[in-house]
Amino acid sequence: MKIELFKSALCPRCAYTAHILKNLQEELDDIEIQSFDILTDMNSFKEAGIRMIPTIRIVDAKKSWVLPSKNEIRDFILEKR
Repeated sequence: MKIELFKSALCPRCAYTAHILKNLQEELDDIEIQSFDILTDMNSFKEAGIRMIPTIRIVDAKKSWVLPSKNEIRDFILEKR
């Protein structure tokens, strides 16, 4: 399962979300994480219609949080699995 993380290298919430995803990747061994950084890849954000970071996209479903919990991210992934 491919999970896209839209983030910024300067965003502590994004770093926290990336950390949670990395931990979940160890737990759910069938996920692949692809990251897009707004500082270096603005076109990907525009094409995906991303308005807030961090945002996780699985296929066409997007979810943004101010400060997500591990359970919220896990639930979103399992719902889209």
